[in-house]
Amino acid sequence: MRTIRAAWIAVVASLVAVPAQAWWGDGHGILTEAAVLALPEKMPAFFRQGGDIPSHTVFDPDLFKNRRAPLLSHAEHGEHYFDLEYLGGRAIPEKRFDFITLCFELQLDPPRVGMAPYAIAEWTERLAVAFAEHRQWPENEAIQQKCLVYAGILAHYAQDICQPLHTTLDFDGKKQADGTVIGKGIHEQVDSSVERLDFAPEELAAEQDVAAFDSLMKAITGQIKKSNWRVEEVYALWGHWEDENDARVRALTLDLARTSVRFTASLYLTAWQQSAEIRLPRWLER
Repeated sequence: MRTIRAAWIAVVASLVAVPAQAWWGDGHGILTEAAVLALPEKMPAFFRQGGDIPSHTVFDPDLFKNRRAPLLSHAEHGEHYFDLEYLGGRAIPEKRFDFITLCFELQLDPPRVGMAPYAIAEWTERLAVAFAEHRQWPENEAIQQKCLVYAGILAHYAQDICQPLHTTLDFDGKKQADGTVIGKGIHEQVDSSVERLDFAPEELAAEQDVAAFDSLMKAITGQIKKSNWRVEEVYALWGHWEDENDARVRALTLDLARTSVRFTASLYLTAWQQSAEIRLPRWLER
């Protein structure tokens, strides 16, 4: 299955120009398969058994960044990162438009800073609404398919912010005091590491501590900060990222990958638990 998906992505990449993404190649697919495998039995059976669909749609947010779909590409691009340094220590607002207001106050362009926390939060809640429908109509296969599609899209943004270079101004090179830049090209090297090092979903899913988040936005902003703290660790391996025999590269990639899996699976569980409190409108018939 992963081989077929990788071939399909390669064909698409040869036909359209898509900007750089996190965990490229089959990385997002591997991580999403692992996230579904890591889920506890309290999640619905259809979801735990439906990993092929999220592992397919997880690539879609990168496909949306297509210059032949300029309006979509313009809106999509900032959803994949959050350059924390721009805020200068200010708290990350919980809601998208409150963040935009803060950016205007700080004279910042919101898409330049990035919108990833809001993409993650909003898709988690979209999945929660779809799960609420499933609770009411548990045999409806269209609802089940919708949940799985939403899960793939959510996984993409969630996994992006677990790649430290998606949380920093220094996303592909770091300027030194003398004006020189080190690390140009590091972003692609880190993005490709999950696939190059051939981590299996089963390995990444094993013994994960998956738990629902008490506060969705607190968990998301906390993960962004944790990823940002690891930027120096990533740059410390500059010049070694393409060495598949380097134990430090393998250890850091494994840690980042397992963090991505745990964070994604915990968002799925959070959406499922939140769905129990959602009341659907009376006019809705499925």
